[in-house]
Amino acid sequence: MYARKSELTVVEAVKIAYDNSPNIFHSVIFIMDVRRLLNRPSCMDGTILRRLRELRADGTINYRILNAKLSIYEKILR
Repeated sequence: MYARKSELTVVEAVKIAYDNSPNIFHSVIFIMDVRRLLNRPSCMDGTILRRLRELRADGTINYRILNAKLSIYEKILR
């Protein structure tokens, strides 16, 4: 068994950051928010964005990519 690297898991931090994000958000800011919540500045961008995609795939959150080139996302409110 591995020791936890922080009090929150990446998935938990992603959920919190998503809930606290404005309706339109930039992935760079989102990643910084997750890293701050984790207190892990070295947590990889790809890990954070993968967890974001997984949460969308399982229906926990919903968003769309407004601009892929600039990495701008928009929450889809239910």
